[in-house]
Amino acid sequence: LPFLLFPFLFLLLFFLFLNLLLLFTGAPGQWARYLRWDASTRSDLSFQFKTDVSTALLLYLDDGGYCDFLQLMVVEGKLQLRFSIDCADIAVVSDKRVNDSSWHFATVSRYGLRTVLGLDGQVKADEVRPTEGSRQHMKIISDLFLGGVPLDIRTSALTLPTACDAPPFRGTIMDLKYGNTEPVLLSSLRVRLESDRRCTENPCENGGSCSVVDGEPVCDCSKTEYKGCFCNEGKI
Repeated sequence: LPFLLFPFLFLLLFFLFLNLLLLFTGAPGQWARYLRWDASTRSDLSFQFKTDVSTALLLYLDDGGYCDFLQLMVVEGKLQLRFSIDCADIAVVSDKRVNDSSWHFATVSRYGLRTVLGLDGQVKADEVRPTEGSRQHMKIISDLFLGGVPLDIRTSALTLPTACDAPPFRGTIMDLKYGNTEPVLLSSLRVRLESDRRCTENPCENGGSCSVVDGEPVCDCSKTEYKGCFCNEGKI
């Protein structure tokens, strides 16, 4: 009988790791590791966060120490997205400051050589300009790290070794998504995890999708034939 319970326990743990709030204290050596985000050609990543620090590493991923990487940091209170494709790198910086202890919504969208940084509805974009005949897509093989990079990773295995020296993130990250999918949290160190159950019991009716915005459940009814706060009113 205990053996038969294993699949149910696995499913229970799986759902507990959905809708997570990740609380980062800024402790040295902290990190959260998610299954790889395929940022090669066309893909989107989004999350909500709040912080009061002026400089910190938010997320990092790379090709294992060769050329390509994507790093999102808070630098002088603003978001800085730095990325490289075939050893040609560039940076994009937000106009808005984020170290105000308020919730912010960030997106990173990949389109071939072009990458777009979104912050609370405002977007900044740029693209790398590799030499003729160079690769036209980003190569990523690492998992995605939030809040810091494990100290036991050899610097030679990092395309951007300075990621290890970046100040760790202090604040809260929630509602991380690859496209519309919540990625798998593989492991973490010195990060407090809290399950956000506000969308576990979906309040959205008629096929509406639920997400947490500013700490509250919000229904997206755009793909249904209904409207209203909970997609329960017929469209006129």
